[in-house]
Order: sequence, then C-alpha cells, then structure tokens
Amino acid sequence: MKNRSSKTILVFLALGLISCALCVQQAQANPVYGVITFAGGVTLDTASVNDANQVTGWLDGDGNMPTVESVSGNLDLFVNAGDTATFANQWTFGSGVAALWVVDGFTFDLISSFILFRQDGFLSVSGTGTISGNGFDPTTVSWSFTTQDDASDGVFSFSGANQAIPDGGATVALLGVALAGIEGIRRKLMRAKSAA
Repeated sequence: MKNRSSKTILVFLALGLISCALCVQQAQANPVYGVITFAGGVTLDTASVNDANQVTGWLDGDGNMPTVESVSGNLDLFVNAGDTATFANQWTFGSGVAALWVVDGFTFDLISSFILFRQDGFLSVSGTGTISGNGFDPTTVSWSFTTQDDASDGVFSFSGANQAIPDGGATVALLGVALAGIEGIRRKLMRAKSAA
C-alpha cells in the first residue's frame, strides 16, 4: 500500500511540474522594434557642419517640418511615411535631450550622443535613446543623425533602429526543469517496480 501511495504522490508531483512549465505566466515585454527614419531641414549654430556644435532649428527653407521617410516593425502600426514629426527646439551634439522627436504617439528621448564623423562638409552623430508610447514598453534603441553643408540645402537624416527582443529563456528553463523532474520520477518508479 505504501508503494502505491508513493506512486500516486509522484504522479501528482510530475503533473504539477508539467503544469508549472506549461501554464506559467511570464511577464512579457512589449518592446518597440523596427526602424524609423526622418528627413527635413535643419539649421546649425555655424555656417558649416565642420564647426557646428548644435542644431538650432528643424525647419527647412520652405518652413516645412521634418517628416517620416520610412518606418517598419511594430512602429508602422501607428506611423506612416509622410507623417509630420515635431523635434525639440535645440540639440547640442554630445548631449541628451528629452523628447528629441515626437510623432503619432511615440516619443524619442535622447540619452547620449557623440560625433561619429565630421569632415569635408559632412557630419554624422550617433548614440542611444529610448522610444516609448502607444502602449509599448520604453525601448532603448541605437540611432544616427547626418547632415551636410549647403549642397544639401540644410537637409538632414535621422534614423533609429531596434530589433525584436527574444525571450530571455525562462520559459525554456522551466520546461527543462519539469522534464528533468519527470525523468527522475520515471526512473524512481522503474527502480521501485524492479525491486518489487
């Protein structure tokens, strides 16, 4: 009778482990992923990008606001190419700024920036920032900003990108523990059966 009780307990323990592995509710991240690019006009604090330290305005010569050039990932559920974006009044290269841009319910907070390349009338600035909005978790992304001297009439390009974040493996680990537990119980039952 004792052997039968042990088997019943082990079966329920195995079922409990399987239930934990298959039915556990893990908090799922809901990150922003994809790529968004903007284009428009920019004015700098100097006449040449070779000496510039700051963006002082984001309107082109015609008074147009920057617009979305392209969008992908889950950003395109809310944002369309051609949508108008609002940029912060000023931005000094090498610094961060809250709400550097806002478009269709998404906000990009610039965390850090650094000049990647500046030479011969071309400027490239890179860094990291956080996109949030529309019910998504704040998501850290890499980004870049480029502009050229007068030949481009002050046109700039700004892009940010993030890839989907995979599951951290907790679900697979729980399933592995459950399967290992089941195998241990199976071996114990086989030993008990062969000893009887």
